[in-house]
Amino acid sequence: MGIILKRGRDGSFRLHWYGKYDVDGHAHVFNLAVPVAGKAPPTLRNKGDAEFEKSRKEAEKQFIIAVERARQRGRAEHLVERLIEMKTGQTVEHVTIAELADRWLSMPRNGILTPAYVAGIKSACTRFQEFMRTRKREGKPTPVYLYEVAQNDAGSFADRLRSKLSARTAKGYTAMLRSAFRRFLPPGVANPFEGIVTRKNRDTSGEESVHRKPFTADELTRLLDASKEDSFLHPLIVTAACTGMRRGDVCRLKWQEVDLKAGMVTVKTSKTGAQVEIPIFSPLRKVLDAAGESKTGEYVFPAAAAMIQENPDGLTWRFKVLVARAFAEEKAEPGAPPPEPAAVLSEGLAAIDCMPEGQRRDHTREAFTRYMAGASVRQIAKDTGTGKASVSCWLSDVSGMIGKPVVRNRTEMDIKAGIKQHTRVAREKGHGQRAASVRDWHALRSTWVTLALTAGVPMELVRRVTGHATVDVVLRHYFRPGREEFKKVLIGALPAVLTGGEPTQTPAEEVQAIADRIAKGTATAEDRKRLLIVAAQLK
Repeated sequence: MGIILKRGRDGSFRLHWYGKYDVDGHAHVFNLAVPVAGKAPPTLRNKGDAEFEKSRKEAEKQFIIAVERARQRGRAEHLVERLIEMKTGQTVEHVTIAELADRWLSMPRNGILTPAYVAGIKSACTRFQEFMRTRKREGKPTPVYLYEVAQNDAGSFADRLRSKLSARTAKGYTAMLRSAFRRFLPPGVANPFEGIVTRKNRDTSGEESVHRKPFTADELTRLLDASKEDSFLHPLIVTAACTGMRRGDVCRLKWQEVDLKAGMVTVKTSKTGAQVEIPIFSPLRKVLDAAGESKTGEYVFPAAAAMIQENPDGLTWRFKVLVARAFAEEKAEPGAPPPEPAAVLSEGLAAIDCMPEGQRRDHTREAFTRYMAGASVRQIAKDTGTGKASVSCWLSDVSGMIGKPVVRNRTEMDIKAGIKQHTRVAREKGHGQRAASVRDWHALRSTWVTLALTAGVPMELVRRVTGHATVDVVLRHYFRPGREEFKKVLIGALPAVLTGGEPTQTPAEEVQAIADRIAKGTATAEDRKRLLIVAAQLK
């Protein structure tokens, strides 16, 4: 009976102190919510450093309080627990709020937990723990155990989440806590999160969510053209655009899932486990043929498979940088044109040679030489182990000595400003939420669905490619045509008595469409007459 340290699966000590006491021969171990500080000794019989001993004293104090609270639960509650044990054969355990995350994550599961899921669980539990620690409840002590949490506590916490986070994140956190409480509450204790409504009391159309903004056909062409300069991103973007697959499924695409002979990709999606079939269009075939020439393992894109595992955020950042550059508007350079790089280089090196000998001159020469060779300030700082501010300062010194600008003039907007402008939209003011991402990798999936449905592809075929279980999900979250595309589809589908016969295509587009029907043998006599009229308009 007393305080103990517990080890995790990797053998290291867990972050908090634990208490242990016996009742009727049963050992009760619980988290004391006291962080282990300082350097721990080999055993608790030895002394650690000052910080460790301070945390030990605090843990002993909390242990005494916890044991006293347990004793005060009373004989009646003890009898109820004994009755439950006799009927179910299971020992009633009382899980603390502080240990909820550890208990939930240590449960046996079929699959491996992703880092993002683990981070979400820890964030939700930590937020709830902090909320309960500071929550004022008149005449009652601060809750320690899950069974002490009341429904109004859970409701207030859910409201807090909705005011601070996006609707989707708040809903996910609340649902996770509901499941965790359901698993660890003693039998017969009501789950305080069961009565929490996770969606706002409003129209269920989901308008509180900010949806991805799909690319139009012209925008997609522009993006694909811009991506050709990046040999790493280009094949991934082509694959995502031609298949509608999620980012992770694209990066982890395996050769065994690709049938070049039959012209099909058959993939079991990582999110839902649904098996989808996707035709291999010409742009995708070129990418797959090129990847096959350097085939080294089971993955079609081995570098992407490694990056999605190690740094998925890096993939998102690179994609958004590409979007910002693809849609950036060129800015005219004010004043006189910048001097020739060769002249700046020679004058700069001559000026540096006049500086006093020492580290500053050496640093300035190295930074200036690298910069004039095309390296960025960020890359120079990384390669030399210095700060960006120092590199900028050295370049400014050279500029002052020669009386000419050294730093390259930007013809494009600042990357961060471009990402903000072209990939994000602000949320409702006053909610403290970050700007919503509307042009990331998943926008390519929305683009595929929108272009397919707009072109008249049947919903069942779209779902066969995307793996969505219901039509509602596709229409609510993925089919987001712009106003012009929306108008064009309606005009093309509705009779002329409603639309007034407003044309839906340019003359060139209409000629091409009729020519395609003639080539396929599906053109009518009216089509042939119309072709002569429209072709005359092109002259």
